Amino acid sequence: MDRKRLFLSLTVVYLAICLYYRQALSLLPAILLPIAAHELSHVLALRLLGQRITGLRMEAQGLCIGYSGTCTPFGHILAALAGPVGGTVYALLSFSRISWLKESARLSLLLTAFNLLPILPLDGGRVFSQLCILCLGEARGTAFFRLVSGALLALLLLGGVALALWEKSTSLLAAAIWLLLFQNEEEALVKSGKII
Repeated sequence: MDRKRLFLSLTVVYLAICLYYRQALSLLPAILLPIAAHELSHVLALRLLGQRITGLRMEAQGLCIGYSGTCTPFGHILAALAGPVGGTVYALLSFSRISWLKESARLSLLLTAFNLLPILPLDGGRVFSQLCILCLGEARGTAFFRLVSGALLALLLLGGVALALWEKSTSLLAAAIWLLLFQNEEEALVKSGKII
């Protein structure tokens, strides 16, 4: 993608959610706290690995943390896993009798599970692609990753269509389409200093 990439703001995304789901306004803290825990965990891991944080931007593929410095493939795996670990810890600490905090913990677990899918640009995709390359070499690892990731993405699309037709729920289909839009950027994302 060129320099004129479409940048989204959290405000625009949230307003769109509010227009679609009127009750979303009351869920703002429940949504933002797990996202903050996830992203701060990435930042902490990157700093512990000696990386310099160069920016935080909301891009079309998600919230991206720019970083620079030399990092091993194992370091990239640890940095990618830090977000889901942070989301899980937040969820475990947030379960309580307070309804919005309990909802926040549930959302955090849902976002964490989704983020661990082995599809880029998700954290699970970054981890799985690095592991494939480490175990099988650059060419075979990339080919194997694309095969598995593509098959899983096809299943998500089919499941999303089925849910949209039978249950009138479009969430899975929207997520699968979002993932599909960024498959061509997978190598650039892994090789660049960005993590979402």
